[in-house]
Amino acid sequence: MTKRKTFEELLDTEFRWPTKGDMPFVAADDPYDNAKIAGDGFTRLVLMMKGYKKGADLMVAEAAGGRPNRDILVFPIIFNYRQFLELSLKYQLATYGPAVGIEPNWQSHDLARLWSEFLALLELYGTEDPDEADPVVGKIILEFAKIDPGSYSYRYPVDRQGNPVPVAYNDLHLATLADVMEAVAGYFTGCDGYLSSLHDASPY
Repeated sequence: MTKRKTFEELLDTEFRWPTKGDMPFVAADDPYDNAKIAGDGFTRLVLMMKGYKKGADLMVAEAAGGRPNRDILVFPIIFNYRQFLELSLKYQLATYGPAVGIEPNWQSHDLARLWSEFLALLELYGTEDPDEADPVVGKIILEFAKIDPGSYSYRYPVDRQGNPVPVAYNDLHLATLADVMEAVAGYFTGCDGYLSSLHDASPY
């Protein structure tokens, strides 16, 4: 008995099985049916930053349909939102840091370190925080840093030595997570616009 027939019997349904000629990376004849993969590094950074968050948002919406989806999708949702935070901080540092003596940081996955560097950037630009959003966002980012310090905890069940990776929470309300991350995205968009105006007006 073949693997295909065994699997069909288990599922009691027809399903897609690998066939000769399958190629994962192909382009459609109609270019409008294709995704365009940006070649420029800066453009790719922006699209990745937005894409990881969008992917998480779509998964949260899908998970609203029932418990099984929530239990499956919670891992890539947390990972995607964490990756969005990391890329957002790296984008800000790379775009606005050099003008005030702060170098881009492409080596570290440490959100706490990246946030500290971003705060230093804000201070050097002399930005104000009248609505006290900086400490709110900082607390959110540091929570991600605490539960997943190396961008590893929600990608693998065990560490490199095979030891189980502990989880910080047993239960999580995904809709609240998505709402908070929407606010953080708004914060970074606001910072981008504000720092851009300061950068363009400065003699740096």
